[in-house]
Amino acid sequence: MIIRVFWNFLQLQRNQWLPKEALEKIQIEKLKTILTFAYNKVPFFRRFYNQYGFHPSKFRTLDDIRKFPIITKELARDVPLEERTATGADISRCALKTTSGSTGIPVTILEDKRSQDYADAYFLRRFLEYGFKPWMKTIRLINEPINKPKSTGDARSELLKKFLRNRFKGLVISENIKNSIKVIKEDQPDFIVSAPSYLNVIAKEANELGISSIRPKVIVSCSEILNEANRDFLSSSFNSQVYDGYGCIEIAPLGMAWECRERLGLHVNMDVVFLEFLKDGEQVSPGEKGEVVATSLFRFVTPMIRYRVGDIVTLSDEECTCGREMPLIKNIEGKTVDFIKMSDGRMISPYAVINSIQHIKGIAQFQVVQKKLKKIVINIEKGKKFTRNTLAQIKSVCTELFGYDMEIGINLVEDFPIKRGKKFRLVQSLIQ
Repeated sequence: MIIRVFWNFLQLQRNQWLPKEALEKIQIEKLKTILTFAYNKVPFFRRFYNQYGFHPSKFRTLDDIRKFPIITKELARDVPLEERTATGADISRCALKTTSGSTGIPVTILEDKRSQDYADAYFLRRFLEYGFKPWMKTIRLINEPINKPKSTGDARSELLKKFLRNRFKGLVISENIKNSIKVIKEDQPDFIVSAPSYLNVIAKEANELGISSIRPKVIVSCSEILNEANRDFLSSSFNSQVYDGYGCIEIAPLGMAWECRERLGLHVNMDVVFLEFLKDGEQVSPGEKGEVVATSLFRFVTPMIRYRVGDIVTLSDEECTCGREMPLIKNIEGKTVDFIKMSDGRMISPYAVINSIQHIKGIAQFQVVQKKLKKIVINIEKGKKFTRNTLAQIKSVCTELFGYDMEIGINLVEDFPIKRGKKFRLVQSLIQ
């Protein structure tokens, strides 16, 4: 409800200016609450912690969190959702959300009204930093899975949905770039939220069409790496301020870390998430690279505690001139993806490719590589439920996506030699 969103927002506004020591105390209290709740209410966590001999009572300081076992994407995917859901939760009033699968491993969580209200509040905190006003319009270019599970409910109140309906629009990423350009041109949004790879294609296509009227005040980059060259290109193409962010659906969409107007790094949302940056199980120091292990501090229906996100980041040793004492992330080595170019000039979104394949049973991991204009190779690592039908389904969905004139090869591999800290392209095009 709007009152709860506003109350959360007021607390979050206060929190961002607190000293780091005060923010750490907030994290400790929230971690105690979420650990106890998960152990008492969620079948998976009780079994998981008992298996390793851990109990929430063992948590007293932030360092104690590393005594608890880590959850991998594979584990979160393989454990049935009902076992990861709190007993007594009203599923009919929750929204079902599935990750984009840009790592090749989709994970599903539930969002209830309280967690959605909290997410709306921290969205507002961030957007206000960029000059957002209630009457401004926002378009978010979203990734819509082809086999997306239907929501069991809607986590927002009717009043809030009505308020958002006239100001926020979700535009599904598709292969029809011209349609996206048409909608954006007609709506003239003040804010655009999108993965940078898709906005790059939109900018180039709009330039070829001679369209120069798409001028959002702010572009919020999400889901992928935003390098400085990419930022400069988007800024000059749309005459916009471009801000980066870091989040994931499982923990906090658009909410794990974000840039303020100073753009000296990404502030960790300490009152929203607890992030660990680990090397060999130990917290790294500023300037060192560490693997991200994240805990959501506001999600209770399907808690995510010590979840291995799969990204490598470098912590900054600088303090931001904005005055916030939330630590800064200097660099993220995360997800990179390519568009697939078709012989008729169309550009197939990497997310359309990912969503065509990721829900097929029997796949542990995959990679799609465009070798030539009319040749694609799909590398597949077998999963637990792999059968001959798995290969037939892969061939079928890819033929539907790319057309019958595309040569589609499938390779079975034992595993992917993915090195931590190296960018793994789930969808890669080798043609220019």
